[in-house]
Amino acid sequence: MWNAQGRGFPDVAAFGGQNLVVTDRVVQQGGGTSASSPLWAGVYGLMNSASFKKTGKPLGPAAPYLYHVYAQAPQCFTDITIGDNTCPTAIVNDCSECHGFYTAKGWDPVTGLGTPNVECLLNFVEADL
Repeated sequence: MWNAQGRGFPDVAAFGGQNLVVTDRVVQQGGGTSASSPLWAGVYGLMNSASFKKTGKPLGPAAPYLYHVYAQAPQCFTDITIGDNTCPTAIVNDCSECHGFYTAKGWDPVTGLGTPNVECLLNFVEADL
């Protein structure tokens, strides 16, 4: 369930339930990683765009920069402190065999640093460069 040789994951989270997803101009309901990952890709794309506009250079790999932001401005992430990933009841009816983690204050193995506060992240990039 976790990587003993490296850093923890996930790095960040996003609301991944009952989202509208547009694929080839068809609107459908989606969720999970298929909804959350594109959201973060868009957020980091906006952050990179702000960086490129100001410096002519991209920010580089996302994870190191996001942890840099968190160290300086944790308010740029909404900390999720209630919830867990111990048992996906929609998939498993008998949770006696379920294992997982609970959310906690700060980084946790369920939601990482938290969900994006996009305005704060963009303001941080502007001020940081």
